[in-house]
This record gives sequence, C-alpha cells and structure tokens, in this order.
Amino acid sequence: NHRAICAALGVDPARVVSARQVHGDRVARVGDADVGRTLEATDALITDAPDVLLVLRFADCVPVWLYDPQHHAIGLAHAGWQGTARCIAAKTVCAMGETFGSRPEDIRAGIGPAIGPCCYEVGTDVIEALRAAIVDAEGLLQQRTPHTAHLDLWRANAVQLSAVGVTHIEVAGLCTACHVDAFYSHRREAGRTGRFAVVAGLEERS
Repeated sequence: NHRAICAALGVDPARVVSARQVHGDRVARVGDADVGRTLEATDALITDAPDVLLVLRFADCVPVWLYDPQHHAIGLAHAGWQGTARCIAAKTVCAMGETFGSRPEDIRAGIGPAIGPCCYEVGTDVIEALRAAIVDAEGLLQQRTPHTAHLDLWRANAVQLSAVGVTHIEVAGLCTACHVDAFYSHRREAGRTGRFAVVAGLEERS
C-alpha cells in the first residue's frame, strides 16, 4: 500500500520516514539519515530536509499538518483523543520552534479528515482527561447523558494550535465516520478496517 501511494504521488518510496504510533506525545525530528525507517513510539514527525517524506496513518484520529514557509520546515502529527489530551499538535509547533526557529504566527496548519463531533461519542474517562488537559474543555464537549458526550476533536486541536500562537488554521471538516466511502473509520467499522495514509514532504527551494 505504501508503494502504491508513492506511485500515485510520483515520489520515491525509499525516501519515506514513518512511525509506530502509540497515541502519545513524542515528536521526532527526522532527516536524510532516517529515510526507510519506522520510528518506535512516535506520534509526530518534523523535518526541514527536502525530499524526506513523512508518513503517518489514520482511521478517525486527527491528522495535523504544519508548514513554516519562512524556514521551509514541516510537521505532521497524529492526534486521537489521547494525543489531543497530551497536546500533541501544540507540542509539534513548539518542537518546530526549538529545532528550526519557526514562529507560530508564520506556521500554516491544516486539520484533516477525522471523526467529527456528529459521530464521536465518548465516555467518562475521555471527558475527564480532556477536562484535566484543556482550558474550557466544556466548549469542546456536547453533553448527551450524565456519562457521555460528543467530542469535537477538530476544534480541540485548533484551540490548542491557537493557544500557542498559530493563526493560520484550516479545518477540513470531513467526518471519517460519515464518509467511509472515502476514508477508514475505526469507530464506524467497529475496528475491522484499514488506515489511510497522510504524506507530507518538502521540495527543494528554487
């Protein structure tokens, strides 16, 4: 499948760097020395190396793309509810700042297709984790019963990006559970599903 994706994009599969995602908050810088590798226990990748392709996989979790045009650097993060509770998107922005000198106000962020608030019902454990981690988490939760709520993961990640100074944020607004014709959905398909890949890479600057 990775080879098929690379063929469709017209890119070299030997230039891919991927990760074994664990719903954590580890951000790893990668470069030419890492191509062909799958990093252990990592949920976000950053690079400023042209032609290094970052690949992560999703099936309801939020893909977060980050691009700094001033330093020509990118980041790609995997934000399910656990990663969101650990502020993985914001930590990726901070890592780009520490590593490449990226300023949040220069970064362009994209929040990709993921399960939407229409379909993402969560229980007490998720509700409590979000309330502990995010200021004004109530605005992200639509309480349906005393023990369940619908969570807006899109907005949760946009709020976290805004909190660290990112002002250019685009949200796809596509619910993977509503569009299983185009995307995989772990929730809608009861775990019997695949993963769709997100690929990010930089071209050489002219």
